[in-house]
Amino acid sequence: MPDHANSALQAKRRASLARIQKLAFWLDDAFRVPLIGRRVGIDGIIGILPFAGDVAGLALSSLMIGEAVRLGAPKRLLARMGANVGVDFAVGLIPIAGDLFDMAYKANRRNQTLMQRWLEDVTDASAGARGVGSIGILLGVAAALVACGGLWRAVFG
Repeated sequence: MPDHANSALQAKRRASLARIQKLAFWLDDAFRVPLIGRRVGIDGIIGILPFAGDVAGLALSSLMIGEAVRLGAPKRLLARMGANVGVDFAVGLIPIAGDLFDMAYKANRRNQTLMQRWLEDVTDASAGARGVGSIGILLGVAAALVACGGLWRAVFG
């Protein structure tokens, strides 16, 4: 690969990593809870709203997976990211306990770490999952739908 193409790819990856880090910060760590000294983000705060807040958090968390797709992340990485978001969403649906789990689990920070490791390890610009990148998002949404169905049956019989 020519040097100019390689440097352009590296610049694209650095910019993407910066976006991912900002998104993870805002979603998981933006605000400090005064009495306990823990950090919570927008995802944890809006997750307090029953169902709608969890769906909004799922949508915001999916932005990071979209960024991974754009960079051509491998299917395995997308699946792990989707699973993190799916677990965060599904458990977050449980009133109170799910909200506390959501604030502690920090799926977006986990996904940021996965992306950062992959971007650091990647040396081949042709590593790609173009066209199949929605698998991670679909896995996360599928896990969330299964959990919603189970929760619905448990609550409404």
